[in-house]
Amino acid sequence: MALYNELRQTPGQARVTRRTILGGTLIVMLLLTGGWVASAAFTVTNSTTEVGGGNYHATNGIAYWTETSVGVSTVPGTLPTVLSATVTAPTVLAGAATTYAINTPTAGDLAHYWKFTEATTAPVNTEVELAFTVSTGAGITQVTSYVETQATAPGAAIVFTLLYDLGSPASGTITLNSVTEVSQQCSAVGTCP
Repeated sequence: MALYNELRQTPGQARVTRRTILGGTLIVMLLLTGGWVASAAFTVTNSTTEVGGGNYHATNGIAYWTETSVGVSTVPGTLPTVLSATVTAPTVLAGAATTYAINTPTAGDLAHYWKFTEATTAPVNTEVELAFTVSTGAGITQVTSYVETQATAPGAAIVFTLLYDLGSPASGTITLNSVTEVSQQCSAVGTCP
């Protein structure tokens, strides 16, 4: 089983952690129902016992930017746009459901995905920093991406899918240990920490 640590933060608040255990059975179901067969081994590791300490600080998530699901899929044939890694030039979110990549995608590769719902209450032209940490058999990768809400608030909730390319199923073995995501609203465009 893999442990996905989901973190959210808004300005002036400490981080809050929500944990979800995703079993190997679910991964197999995703692989089978996804319409493709992996030709290589895909491993979701079982983490050791975790010990935590410190102080808990209650916080709220970003009300208009909520994570609705996570899982494993493949990179589509039409490659998604890679989100901006530049704080002063965030990717402006599309006005309709769209898939974006957070690292360089290759069609057909295995990918971890996050689905976020942007609510109709989203403030316009507001930047959100998305910080991802992905631990695989190849090591730990940290990616920070920047998105900006549209100039006009959406008339209906919009679901955005963000993909992290895990590699080719032909590589022999892909190991996914853990994934962490932190969302933080910035005080103005180009001012994220």
